[in-house]
Amino acid sequence: MPPRGRLHQGHCTRTGADSYLELLVPHRIDVLKSSARLGRQLLPEYPGVEYEELAVEIAMVQLSQTLARLVKGNIHVMSNPTLDSTTRIVENARRIASLCQRLDPDFDMKRLCVKVVATWEGLQACHELSGLGIQTLATTLFTMEQAVLAAEAGCAYIAPFVHELKAFFDDSYNDGGPNLELCVDAQRYYKQHGYNTKVLAAGLLNIEEAKKLAGVSHMTIAIDLLYTLSKTDERTEDAKAMSLFMNAPQNEQAVERVSFIENERKYAEAFEKSYGGKGKWKTKQVGLQPFSLKAKQHTADISEQAIDIFSEYQMKALGLMRENDPGKPRRRS
Repeated sequence: MPPRGRLHQGHCTRTGADSYLELLVPHRIDVLKSSARLGRQLLPEYPGVEYEELAVEIAMVQLSQTLARLVKGNIHVMSNPTLDSTTRIVENARRIASLCQRLDPDFDMKRLCVKVVATWEGLQACHELSGLGIQTLATTLFTMEQAVLAAEAGCAYIAPFVHELKAFFDDSYNDGGPNLELCVDAQRYYKQHGYNTKVLAAGLLNIEEAKKLAGVSHMTIAIDLLYTLSKTDERTEDAKAMSLFMNAPQNEQAVERVSFIENERKYAEAFEKSYGGKGKWKTKQVGLQPFSLKAKQHTADISEQAIDIFSEYQMKALGLMRENDPGKPRRRS
């Protein structure tokens, strides 16, 4: 089971899975109930969204703003991972921004960053949101092609996954080892070509991986690993010797600048071939229909890939809000 909240360099990041699991904790019952109540109350103000989806968004914002008081940096709130339309993703992110301001008028909106899955549609949405002044983070990112497109889209951050997401939900699963080099390659590329996008390494399983990524712009690290790392007594020289960033060749030849933002076909072809197709397999949505709460229930088998795992928890969170809907008819005793 993943940790229910993560802190990184003064920032707070939260996924739908984190939020769902935290809403099940007894001391968060007030957040669950208030989110359900506000979902019904505010629904007329947000046409085009179903009660359950709005209530889940309210819950994620409330939980994030609770932690925002404990850190100085941004809060990273995840958008709905089941959406596969650029327009719907933009609407979702704008609604999250609106709720942030509605639920806490004193909240500094410059601290909000919306996490968006790194599909073509998601990254095109990030491009639009950047123009609207809403910060974004490209998540479920496993390839340089996604990293390049995210920078062109104006993402404030990318979150390259060091391990496949399944590794955090199944202790017996072996994903073949960490992909640490992606973090190094992406950060080098951004520096060489003048992009402001920052690398936020995600999906670390142990402190050795954290040490090897010393020098990355940001790092998401589970609280138990952070605690272990704080107790580690290591000489500065030894720590530097482990870092992939500090031991990278100084005079490496610049990587050619690539552009995908205006050419979906070019991007798709490059993405298909990336890492022998493994990058797409780890990222891709499989078996999910366009999102509609009024349409059929989510009955497709949930794949073991990143977006689908997040989508599974999104569906669980929606179900939780349906169970706690204050507007549903009550059974007579």
